[in-house]
Amino acid sequence: MIIVGYQGIGKSSYGKDHKDGIDLESSNFFVNGKRDDNWYKVYANIAKHLSEQGFVVFVSSHKVLRDELREQGTVFTTVYPALYLKEKWLKKLECRYEETKKDKDYRAWQNAQLGYDEQIKDLMQEPDGYAIDSMYYDLGSIISNIKNRYDSRRNNK
Repeated sequence: MIIVGYQGIGKSSYGKDHKDGIDLESSNFFVNGKRDDNWYKVYANIAKHLSEQGFVVFVSSHKVLRDELREQGTVFTTVYPALYLKEKWLKKLECRYEETKKDKDYRAWQNAQLGYDEQIKDLMQEPDGYAIDSMYYDLGSIISNIKNRYDSRRNNK
């Protein structure tokens, strides 16, 4: 199963806490500060391969990646915060950066500051999405609900 997750939903934490979870971090596709022009194709292939092995694979929400997954015929679910959580979500990302001082966390915070509304509206257009509607959520429960949807669809075929 592939989960396209907006920044800050808990991809890394889930991956650390669950043996079936892998946070396939998109920042790993930078080499010497640059990404190859086809980085998203490699990223999608790795995600698909790991998913086929039974892992819950978390990937970034870059549109180019989602388009590539769709082009490959790969099923995925998007998970993102609701639009009305904007201020709280931005504060969450800021606090995460202040705690970790990691460059990737700074970039995530700045990226959300510049485009939260547009990014969330774009993710809302995906056919299989899950909107987080509160700051007090359990990603494990969300994943269980998504797994149940997948199983239900498979059983109805």
